Amino acid sequence: MYVGITNLEVANKHTQWFEINQVIIHPTFEMFHPVGGDVALVQSKSAIVFSDYVLPICLPSSNLNLSDLSCWTTGWGMVSPQVPLSSPLTGETGKDLLEAQLPLIPKFQCQLLYGLTSYLLPEMLCAGDIKNMKNVCEIGIVSWGRGCAQPLYPGVFANVSYFLNWIRYNMETIPDPPQLTPFVSSSLRATVSSFVTIMGSLLVL
Repeated sequence: MYVGITNLEVANKHTQWFEINQVIIHPTFEMFHPVGGDVALVQSKSAIVFSDYVLPICLPSSNLNLSDLSCWTTGWGMVSPQVPLSSPLTGETGKDLLEAQLPLIPKFQCQLLYGLTSYLLPEMLCAGDIKNMKNVCEIGIVSWGRGCAQPLYPGVFANVSYFLNWIRYNMETIPDPPQLTPFVSSSLRATVSSFVTIMGSLLVL
């Protein structure tokens, strides 16, 4: 697991590499898969060294008012329906981390766009620029959608505030692993050529 990296091929002096101790999957994920309980926690074997370049993200309050919020999303994914998503292992996808500003969309409007039989659960929220086709704050975790930046189909995100009790419970009860020193490198380790995990997140400002 890497932190402090914005280019898939080139690390910098802020880049840190961590071994993963365990992945904690929400218990309803298998029950409602592929759309429900779409959240997990990753525990590293050593502590992240925070700095002005590597910062922790704040969790939202449980009573956060989502009306008229504008959010930011970041990632290395598709930027348009016409550009296929290639594997980062081949070096064919975008190298640099990208961002897009997205407005939140009311649940009833999202439900109408996807159809009344779609899997919009209470734990989900929608965001996307319908006019400019961008659907690609931490208030949400990328979950599902119809294609990439499709007209009239916003992205659907897992609502972090819905899972706050589960997140805090695990943070308080899961024991810390033995502390090791993180690996800091000026070049990416060979493991990036065999395994890359790309996670999307929706950030509120």
